[in-house]
Amino acid sequence: MTSVPDRSLAAARRVSTDPARYVRARKRAILDRHGKPGWYEWTLRELARDLFGIGILALLVFVPLQMKLSWLPSDAPPTFDPALVAILAFVAIVVIVVLALFAYARLWGERGWVERKVAFHRAASHTEAGDASGDIFHSR
Repeated sequence: MTSVPDRSLAAARRVSTDPARYVRARKRAILDRHGKPGWYEWTLRELARDLFGIGILALLVFVPLQMKLSWLPSDAPPTFDPALVAILAFVAIVVIVVLALFAYARLWGERGWVERKVAFHRAASHTEAGDASGDIFHSR
């Protein structure tokens, strides 16, 4: 499966010698992409991204709290030294943030999984509708 690049992004790459034109073309591509999404595109781009963020926030809050509750019980002596628990909690937070950034870039990056799925879905929906224009980047 190959991904067909967006026409406005291709235009933005062609004018890359002029930074101001590149920025305008990039903003136009972003506005086009977010201005007219269908339900499938909105679900992958917006809803899934929001749920991903909420999940990462939950991990950042609950993993250190669970470590504290498990290793520093309130009604018994600590299982581990509290300083060690604090260091491990900090390491867990750093690992979660790094993995979340890599996952986000892989999913919602410039040529990420979401971009490929949306392009494939648009191409399939226009093919089913019998759209002869060949323009797969504008929804009905």
